Amino acid sequence: MALGLELKLRMGMQLVMTPQLQMAIKLLQMSSLDLADYLQEELEKNPLLEREEGPEDTREPSETQKADDAREIFEGGLEDQFPMRPESTDIVREREKLDRDHPESGLNGELQVDASWDDVYGDSYSAVPFENSAGSEAPPLENTLTGSQTLQDHLVWQLGLSALHEKERSLGLTLIDAIDENGYLGAPLSAIAEMSGVSEEDLEDALILIQSFDPPGVGARNLAECLLLQLKNEGMAHPPYTVLLENLEDLARRDFRKLKRLLKLDDDELGDAVAVIQSLNPKPGLAFGSDQANYVVPDVFVKKVDGQWIVEINPETQPRLRINRAYEAALSGNVSSQDKRFLADNARSAQWLIKSLEQRSSTIFRVAESIVRFQKDFLDHGQEYLKPLILKDVADDIGVHESTTSRVTSNKYMHTPRGIFELKFFFSSSLGSQTGGENHSSEAVKYKIRKLVDSEPANRPFSDEKLAKLLQEQGIDVARRTVAKYRDALNIPSSSRRKQLAPKVE
Repeated sequence: MALGLELKLRMGMQLVMTPQLQMAIKLLQMSSLDLADYLQEELEKNPLLEREEGPEDTREPSETQKADDAREIFEGGLEDQFPMRPESTDIVREREKLDRDHPESGLNGELQVDASWDDVYGDSYSAVPFENSAGSEAPPLENTLTGSQTLQDHLVWQLGLSALHEKERSLGLTLIDAIDENGYLGAPLSAIAEMSGVSEEDLEDALILIQSFDPPGVGARNLAECLLLQLKNEGMAHPPYTVLLENLEDLARRDFRKLKRLLKLDDDELGDAVAVIQSLNPKPGLAFGSDQANYVVPDVFVKKVDGQWIVEINPETQPRLRINRAYEAALSGNVSSQDKRFLADNARSAQWLIKSLEQRSSTIFRVAESIVRFQKDFLDHGQEYLKPLILKDVADDIGVHESTTSRVTSNKYMHTPRGIFELKFFFSSSLGSQTGGENHSSEAVKYKIRKLVDSEPANRPFSDEKLAKLLQEQGIDVARRTVAKYRDALNIPSSSRRKQLAPKVE
């Protein structure tokens, strides 16, 4: 049997994650505190970068000072102070061409980079696999940031070890982002599906994977599920322990007589079973809590001026950088080709970083402006008037991809007259209206439930069914089970438990 070789030509487009593109994406999703730490490292690493200070510090140095600085900088050669890294053939070839075409050029013009802003802020980049450009090397280990590991870091690390398709990995990251510090899924799957534009069934499958990760119990939607996951991990998911989990309210009330009758156990056997449940961890995520105090610094300010809501970027979260003039003067002087290549490389990196910071600030501002337009009623009247909003609404409004909106709203905060809110707070699913009018935000419905519970008679608290009817009277089409779900999310006990906790009237 003869074997033949066949040559085929296939055309296609693929986005390569260059170092510049990776940096732009990373900057976009950084919080203001993370950004400050990152820029401090860049300032220490790149000699061409310097921070723009106040007006008193921005005066241009004299020509004599420039010459003295340059002489001091290059005395002994740049390679002694800043060792050159191994370079790929493509980079060396590009630099040699730059030296031939512009032997005496300074840094005033735009230096070429290997990615454009359309690559970053145009089409989707959320599902692009990581690829190094040919010949490039990973950053040295000593440049890797170290710090206390968060629960999300631990889960993302485990997700990376799993053999998954890109879609499955994206779903896993979406769920991990929704897990709170206690280890619980912080929102219903239906709300996460609506905000992310994926099906609830796909999220269910991804959640099963996340719930198999360490620590046991992570990704649970309620306390009973959290404890059940830990029992499964120990191979003990069977009666009497599972029956106790089905009757957690009775266990919390210490109604041991009912539990003994239900489980058909004596006092000692019930005590052993209860001890097993009490040995489980109700908040598995706290094992990854950080001792560091993380302070919220608002990225944008919103205030009302002449009846209009105005958005302003917080200047403290938007540091301004520039290229060091002493190095710029030295580049046009009598320096070796190796020094010139070193300067050109760092100049490209500095220019891209400066442009990335400007684009990051612009994108945050546009997203914040769009949110204010959608949520004007909330700013005017309060949480009860919060409108349903999804990422696609804002993305379409300002002409970017949903993945860009998602990155901008992560760990960014807005200061308003009603308080400081994470940008993600303004996004929520919707509930229908019985009158066929405007839908209601799930956050607004939770606020109404809280108000109804606060105003209920202490000796006759409202049941979930009663709360649903009261909401329907206000024009909100909501089912009893939805009320129960929102009540649990608000950490409001059931009506029977609230009655037990109510103060006794003599």
